[in-house]
Amino acid sequence: MKKGIKTASKDKFLLVMLLSASFLLFMNLGNIYLWQDEAETALLAKNILTYGYPRAWDGKNIITQNAEKDFNEHYVWTWSPWLQLYITAGSFLIFGVNTFSARFPFALIGVASVIIFYLFTIKLTGNKTTARVSTTLMVTSIPFLLHARQCRWYMPAIFSTIWMVYAYLKLQEKERNGILQFTISSLILFHSSYLTFLGVMGGTILHYLYCLFIKLNKPTLRSMMSSFSFIFLFTFPWIIYTKAWAKSNPFEEYALPLLIRFKFIFIKNVIYLNNFLFPVVFIVGIFWLFSKGKEGDKGTTRGNILLLFSVICFTVVLLSAMPWIYFRYLIGLVPLCSLLLGLIIGKIMESTKILALIVLLLLIFTNVFSLILPPHQIRFDFLNYFYEITHDYDGPNEGIVKCLKEHGNQNQFLKTNYGQLPIIFYTNMRAVGFSQDLSIPIEADWIIIRKGRGHQRYLRFLSRNYQAITLDYPDIPWGNRPDPFYHKYRTVTNEKRLVIYKKP
Repeated sequence: MKKGIKTASKDKFLLVMLLSASFLLFMNLGNIYLWQDEAETALLAKNILTYGYPRAWDGKNIITQNAEKDFNEHYVWTWSPWLQLYITAGSFLIFGVNTFSARFPFALIGVASVIIFYLFTIKLTGNKTTARVSTTLMVTSIPFLLHARQCRWYMPAIFSTIWMVYAYLKLQEKERNGILQFTISSLILFHSSYLTFLGVMGGTILHYLYCLFIKLNKPTLRSMMSSFSFIFLFTFPWIIYTKAWAKSNPFEEYALPLLIRFKFIFIKNVIYLNNFLFPVVFIVGIFWLFSKGKEGDKGTTRGNILLLFSVICFTVVLLSAMPWIYFRYLIGLVPLCSLLLGLIIGKIMESTKILALIVLLLLIFTNVFSLILPPHQIRFDFLNYFYEITHDYDGPNEGIVKCLKEHGNQNQFLKTNYGQLPIIFYTNMRAVGFSQDLSIPIEADWIIIRKGRGHQRYLRFLSRNYQAITLDYPDIPWGNRPDPFYHKYRTVTNEKRLVIYKKP
């Protein structure tokens, strides 16, 4: 690793990529206010600075999005891993508590991910041109850019996914420190995202079994078992303590039976994959690489192609067994999909560089290769993203916070059907969501009914008992979450204005 970093430090292309990634990730980073999920991370990080651990109750507010099932009887946070929380707390300690410092360390990890990805692709492919194409695709990937600018677990998951697959290759080649690197990267991934960890680990195990079956080069059983032993030692106690298995049980009772739900979610995940990570038309290219691959042809060996493909497929199947659909859980696949696309373009380049360049530019600036699956609508997301980071954006959380700071004070009490966590973070008011108290909120000083979040039946009551304040901000759900199917690159102007209610 140290040798690779030293070599990479002299690589002018990598320097250009790092400068590009830094501009794309840090530009205007603190402009958009934290939305609900980000504020959850930020509030728990603030409590770490006070209590030393992520405590869901600070004496005034309870941090919850799941009807107070997010913590145990001692208010210790158990809903999700803690790594993201301590990363944010460290940034707050150094830079102070604000929007920029909440997101800064994750954007920085995004830049670091570019370095390790470049080293990884060079090691796997042995071809700098392919590595450069793949790295360009990752740096310009819209899901990568949007999620890297979030105070959330996404970038530690991407970084450790790359490192884990990189370390697996080291195990395969019996390199020194391979066991240590595979173990550490696995632990970082586990404490970033349980599901991403299971997807990558499951895919590598499938690859190992494949190599075992057809007698290809693979890690030794002893090295794999040694690493698994340490991983188990540092994860199993945590699983028991937090009851991690109970957070999203696919076998619980839901509206749709498991198999029907699996089919529906699988199709949705394939649509996500097609539109933003790996257009399905390029699957032909994977089979082409696989058929051409042979031992000695570094990078396009059947084993290497299958390693990437098995991690992607296992992750998609695993997520399709879950009871919900969120794009965010596919985010760890960004580097692997970028590498597969880079390998395909690299092969095209061997025949015609002009065609390869055209394919690359179309992948970066358009979605023309994704139109085979819905939604059948041409997009220019990279240009839209560039507009976003170079212009001001006004969202509902910003409007609410500014109004409360101007007309309210931190001793007042607020109820809302969604978005109480950003309000707590920015105003320090006592705020609760309706999931914590479904009664008509007569005693609240402020009431906010966000669009599309239910509880519209309160509006008649509010019109009689509260003063309506119309804000010059759009009433859109969530704020501006990074899901590329939802994300707004410009201030929304074609929605109704946000209305909040103040007790006279």
